[in-house]
Amino acid sequence: MHIPAELYATIKQVMPIACVDLVVENPEGQILLVLRRNSPARGQWWFPGGRVRHGETRAAAAARKLREECGLTGKILREGATCDLMLEEPGCPVASHAITTLFHLRVAANAVATLDAQSAAGEWHLPQEWLSGNLDPFVRRHLAALTRARTC
Repeated sequence: MHIPAELYATIKQVMPIACVDLVVENPEGQILLVLRRNSPARGQWWFPGGRVRHGETRAAAAARKLREECGLTGKILREGATCDLMLEEPGCPVASHAITTLFHLRVAANAVATLDAQSAAGEWHLPQEWLSGNLDPFVRRHLAALTRARTC
């Protein structure tokens, strides 16, 4: 169900939004990040993901967002951390507040078939390569945790 922009802006000012963020991995161990077009986090490399719909489980939302945002299907390897995420938005009197659950998914191919209008680009890199760039602390923290898990 589409929420009109004016109503959604009001909702975001009074309550957190349930979301999923996707740590999408290809067979080579590379992680997909997308360059966001929209606030919050406009112009930043971020995990694909988005809102959970009413009546939808978080796992179902993860599969849907992978399909809608990236044109991919994959297998959920595990449900990760659930976090409060508060991001400032230009022109908004209050920070955007999401309660997001990270899902680690593996896809069979690394080609991004289609990106939705929220993303300007998508790229695959090894976590260590992403960590050498300028990332939001939330993205950096979860990529670093993935890297630590692989070396233990």
